[in-house]
Amino acid sequence: PAPCASGHAVCLRSVFPGRPAVLQFGYTGACGVGMRGGGTRAYLAKEEDGEPLQLYFSHTTAVHEYNAVIKTLLYAGLEEDHVQSGTWSLCWGGCPKPEYLKEYSPFQKTCHFPGSFQIGRKDLMWQNIRKFQRRRPRHFDITPQSFVLPEQGPLWEAAQQQCPSALWIWKPVSSSCGRGIRIVTSELRTESERQLARKRGVVQRYIDKPLLLHGRKFDLRLYVVVTSFDPLKVYLNSEGLVRLATQEYRCSPSTIKQRMMHLTNYSVNKHAAGYVKNRDFKGKRKSGEVSTGQSAREEDSDDEDGEEEDDFMAAEPNGDEAGADEVGA
Repeated sequence: PAPCASGHAVCLRSVFPGRPAVLQFGYTGACGVGMRGGGTRAYLAKEEDGEPLQLYFSHTTAVHEYNAVIKTLLYAGLEEDHVQSGTWSLCWGGCPKPEYLKEYSPFQKTCHFPGSFQIGRKDLMWQNIRKFQRRRPRHFDITPQSFVLPEQGPLWEAAQQQCPSALWIWKPVSSSCGRGIRIVTSELRTESERQLARKRGVVQRYIDKPLLLHGRKFDLRLYVVVTSFDPLKVYLNSEGLVRLATQEYRCSPSTIKQRMMHLTNYSVNKHAAGYVKNRDFKGKRKSGEVSTGQSAREEDSDDEDGEEEDDFMAAEPNGDEAGADEVGA
């Protein structure tokens, strides 16, 4: 059975012995990849009286409502209901507080683990990376010199004096889509640039000689789903997504305001005159993008010395951070 054909949710028997079934999420026609079959694992969930089981989801106002999310859930056979109804099996919203999770029924799921904003907010992510750097310097040399502002404003000022020719990139702690990002010199020539040290944000030494693709900056996204921390279960998508800037890269103080040269965000570059929309659904790269595949494989992780568990514990939030907002990358 297929969700689009039945109009009801289709379940897949788990590949793991003794584990409950999971929902099957199919592809709409716009994906251009054909129907996704579940083989002998697929079955139509039914009530005790034999009628098809109707499942519900709820979408809170804590996060932006994306068409891709809503259409995917509706196409899978779920219907939307308000969060207070208690009928939903999936709640799509922000990062829940632990006390809210205690009120969930066993069949109810949410889209975030408590405390996941620790790697979703830019300031908290850097603080956790810094913890790891102190513990394992060789393994976590993964980011440029960074400062959380305004708390570390004096440290950033000292770094500017030590590197007067350096460029820096400033980002708000809780924003996305390239909003608010600034690239500045160590001189901080304007008053608005000098005010950055007093705003909540993260500033990093700008990598002025990045790896380029056809002369343009790019980023590579790998999509990972963590379904359990104990035991740890991680699913890695077999393909990724590449995004390119629409202007060829030139690094100099005269180009730092050219956002379509220095930023790879789709929300920024889609407005470029030379932007070409990716219409390739088969994974063959056109206009600089690679379509994401939907298959996933489980990555078993077994750290024999027990240090991996300690690393996850190091990223747990403090009590005063429990209400922090979750943001996009």
